[in-house]
Amino acid sequence: MSLTAAGTVTARTGLQLAVEPLPDAAGLVTQVSDALEAAGIHYCQWKGHAKRERWSTARGDLDLLVDRTAASRFGIVLERLGFKLAIPAPDLQVPGVISYLGLDACLGRLVHVHAHFHLVLGSAWRRHYHLPIETAVLDASLPTAPFRTPSPEHELMLFVLRQTLRHELRDALRSGEPAWLRSIEPELHRLETAADPRSLARELRRLLPDVPHRLFLRCLESLRPGCAATSRIATRVALEWRLRTYLRRPPLSTLLTRAARPALRAGLPGGWRWLPGKHLAAGGSVIALVGADGAGKSTCAGALEQWLGSELQTRRVHLGRPPRGLTTLLTGGALKLARRYDQRRRRAEPSPLVQHLELARHVCTARDRYLLYRRVRRFAAQGGLAICERYPIPESHALAGPSAAQGLAMAAQSRLATWLRDTETTYYARIGSPNLLIVLRIEPDAAVRRKTDEPADYVLARARLLWDVDWSDASARIVDAGRPLEEVMAELRFHLWESL
Repeated sequence: MSLTAAGTVTARTGLQLAVEPLPDAAGLVTQVSDALEAAGIHYCQWKGHAKRERWSTARGDLDLLVDRTAASRFGIVLERLGFKLAIPAPDLQVPGVISYLGLDACLGRLVHVHAHFHLVLGSAWRRHYHLPIETAVLDASLPTAPFRTPSPEHELMLFVLRQTLRHELRDALRSGEPAWLRSIEPELHRLETAADPRSLARELRRLLPDVPHRLFLRCLESLRPGCAATSRIATRVALEWRLRTYLRRPPLSTLLTRAARPALRAGLPGGWRWLPGKHLAAGGSVIALVGADGAGKSTCAGALEQWLGSELQTRRVHLGRPPRGLTTLLTGGALKLARRYDQRRRRAEPSPLVQHLELARHVCTARDRYLLYRRVRRFAAQGGLAICERYPIPESHALAGPSAAQGLAMAAQSRLATWLRDTETTYYARIGSPNLLIVLRIEPDAAVRRKTDEPADYVLARARLLWDVDWSDASARIVDAGRPLEEVMAELRFHLWESL
C-alpha cells in the first residue's frame, strides 16, 4: 500500500505561488515535490521511484512524466529553484525529453531531473518508441511521498515493456544470466504483487491494442530466471514488431558517433579528448581559479571537474603549464645548447645569445598560453565548462604573465629584445577576462605551511604578491582558502552554479 505524503499542500493553478520563497531547510528534491504540487502541475514519477536512496541523494536521475500543456509552468518552477536547462549532444536528443540540473547545497551534488513530456521507451543510441499514453498514466497516478507515482498496473506494464527491450544478443553468448536481470527481480516482484491482473489486462487492451496480452505474458516470462536466452531475444523481436507504429529511429549521426566512440575517447590532437555529457542551454563558461601556491587550486579544480563532469561537458586546464608547441621545444633545445657552450667557455655571465634565447622562450610560453586560451574559448563557445588554473589575468601577472612583470629575462637589451617583449605583451593582452574569476585567498604564512615541497622563502614571496592585490576592480569572487576543504568547496559550488 502506498504511503501518503506527510503534511498537506494546497494545490493552486497558475503561477501565483511560483514567486514565493521556499524554506531553505528543505532538501532540493523535497522542494521540487512541494513546488510542483503547489503549482498544480499534472505529473508523476513514472520510473525509478522504488530506488529512493539513489535519486534522493542525487546519485540517480529523477524521471518525471509531465503533462505537455504544463511544460512552461514546469520549467518556471524548476528555474525558480535554481535548476538550469541542460541539453545533450544533438545525436542524443530525444523529442519530448529534456533535462534540468540543480545544485543541492546540502548534498553538494547536482540533482538531475529528466522531464518526459513524451513517454519514451528505449535508448537514444538505438531505436526507441513513443507510447502516446501519457494522459492515461497521469490521470491514474497516485499521491505518494514525495512524488506522485503511476498506478501499479500502469507501472508494471511500462516496466515489463521497458526491460524487455533491454535484451541483447550478446547476453545469449555469455554464460549465465545478465546481471541486470538479477537486479530487477525485487522490483518486478513488488509490482506483480501490487498490480491486479484483470485491471492490467484491461488497461493493456485499452491503451496498447498493438500488444496482445499473450505477448505481454511472454515479455514477463522473459524477465524471470531460467528463461532461455533465445526465447528472450525472440520475445524482444516480437515486441519491437508490435511497437513499430511508435518507432523512432536514431539519426545516422548517432549511429556513426556510437561506432566512433572508442576512437573519440582515445584522444584528439593536443590532448583535447572527445567529451560526453550535456551543455547548459545558457551556454558555456570559462571559470578561472587564481591563488597563491598552497591555496588549493589544483585540489579544488579537480573536485569541481569531478562534480560538474558527471553531467556536463567539463574540462580542466592549467594555463600556467600549457602544452609546448614545436617552436617552444626548439627554442628550449637551443637554449640548453647555448648554456652548455657558455659553461665550456666558463663565462661568468650569460652570453647575449643565452639572454635573448631566454627571452624568446618566455615569448614562446606566452604564445602557448594564448593558443591554449583560444582552445578554451572555443570549447566554451560550444557549450563546455572550462575550469582554468593559473589564469594569466593582469592582477596575477607577477606569477603567470609577461617576463617583465616577473622580473625575468631582463638582461637582454637590444632592438630585438624590445621587439620580443612587445610580442610577449601582445599575446597576454589578447587573453581576455574569464566569465567567472574566483580568488582562493590564503594568508602567506598558511601557504608556507601547506606548500612543503617548495622552498619556504619562495612560497612566502609569491603568496604575498597576491595577498596585497586589491581585487575590487576585477569582479572577482573572493573565497577564504584557509578553511577546511569541505567549506571551501561548498562556497565554490555556490558561486560557480550561480554564475552559470
